[in-house]
Amino acid sequence: MCMLRWGNSVALLAVGAGAAAAPVHNANATRLQEHGVETAWLYGNINHYAYYFADIMVGSPKPQRTSVIVDTGSRLVGFPCKGCDHCGSHLDPQFDVSLSTSATWLNCSRNHCSKGCQNGYCSYEETYSEGSTISGRWFDDKVRLGDSFEDNKPVYANLGCHTNENKLFYTQRANGIMGLAPSYEGSDGRPTFLQDLFRDKRHVDAQIFSICLADWGGRLTVGGYDTAYHREADMHAPGHCSKRRPCTGDGVQWIDMTASHYYFIFPQGMSLAGQPVASGPRDFGVTVVDSGTTFTYLPLPIFQSIVAHLTHYCADHNGCGANQEPVAGSGLQGPGAHCWRLINPAEGPIHFPPITFQFARGVSVDWDSRGYLHQRGQPGVWCQTFMQNSLFQTVLGISWMIHRDIIFDIKHGQLGVASANCPEHHKNADSEGHNVPLSAKLLQDGWNDLNGSSSGRASEALGVTIAFAGAAGFAIAFWLLPRQFQEGGKEGSSSCPPSPTRSA
Repeated sequence: MCMLRWGNSVALLAVGAGAAAAPVHNANATRLQEHGVETAWLYGNINHYAYYFADIMVGSPKPQRTSVIVDTGSRLVGFPCKGCDHCGSHLDPQFDVSLSTSATWLNCSRNHCSKGCQNGYCSYEETYSEGSTISGRWFDDKVRLGDSFEDNKPVYANLGCHTNENKLFYTQRANGIMGLAPSYEGSDGRPTFLQDLFRDKRHVDAQIFSICLADWGGRLTVGGYDTAYHREADMHAPGHCSKRRPCTGDGVQWIDMTASHYYFIFPQGMSLAGQPVASGPRDFGVTVVDSGTTFTYLPLPIFQSIVAHLTHYCADHNGCGANQEPVAGSGLQGPGAHCWRLINPAEGPIHFPPITFQFARGVSVDWDSRGYLHQRGQPGVWCQTFMQNSLFQTVLGISWMIHRDIIFDIKHGQLGVASANCPEHHKNADSEGHNVPLSAKLLQDGWNDLNGSSSGRASEALGVTIAFAGAAGFAIAFWLLPRQFQEGGKEGSSSCPPSPTRSA
């Protein structure tokens, strides 16, 4: 049996690891607030940024704004501080701890430094799957969500002050990262960052939140979700819905979820245009939903099966209205990496078939072509946003989440998925509040982010793996699967994939 090391412990489950436009107040905001829901704008784009981000306001008496990537695949909330030894140029100035009267450094003599201690202060170092590393010191300070519909009261939270960044963290436009992953058994049991932010608001249940991603920007909702964006909604009771306050015909499909360090779900099969490409939960390995990873990663057999079935389907259906293009410059690498030039670019990739995920209780979730393909470079050129994973696991990244309202219901152990017309928001704005074109430099930054590796951006969740060692290895994996899934399937490989790096 293979055991993998994480920090100083050995475990069977390895982990890798300008001014904003003023939001226009939505008439729904008051209604949502009455139902115990609060919302905030998201910014970003899968193509030009390779991630989505929010603003947080940190410190007092004058809060300082900092932009942070929304990442359901990690827990660290951190950003560069003034005096950083090696930090890049980002959207917002580096946070100046000296200007905040509410900031307190976590020192080793008074605090339990679970991640390490350096020069008397609690420290951290995080290495993410595509090779980016951040390190720094912990501090406590007041923080609240920025660009939210409500004037949220700031609360104290544990934050990271970066003193070193490299690779994508150095070149990215957003300042830092906001990890929203849950705690796990055997950990310190800390709440998620959102639960920290809203612990003083008893009417807001931060154990349920939703992320709705559009082509540009989107919306983060805490305490529930807003059906106004759902495409299939038959609104008998428009507004906020949750398991406690269900709506009829709200367009949400509910999937079993285990929230333990990551958000695990359990697909049972996959098909393309009715033809199976995967059958049984074991074909997927461990599956996580991760908003910090740009693309979607699939075990090699599933990846190859999708590519083969898509090729055959298009060959039988007038090329799916497109001609295959070379992948050079697309950020994609390796066999099976495809791009297509649409014959009619104005239509979009409407002639490509959906990919369908099957889950327990007969639930099916379609992944349409505007998710598994994305326009890159020249207009009309669409490239696939799913990749082969060198590890036996499935990571459903931004490309799987986009154009959906993804609802993380931690309390009830379920993930909601609804096709949605998510609201768009742009970060860059002129003095009159109009969107302005991104500069050539910003466009190049986005391409650098995507071309830095074949994977685009990848959070630590991309490094999640279960070490399979025959029947014993499957026994390890089965503790993650609901009991009804623990039947049938194929034997796994006896080899151990290389463990990702995450050090403290």
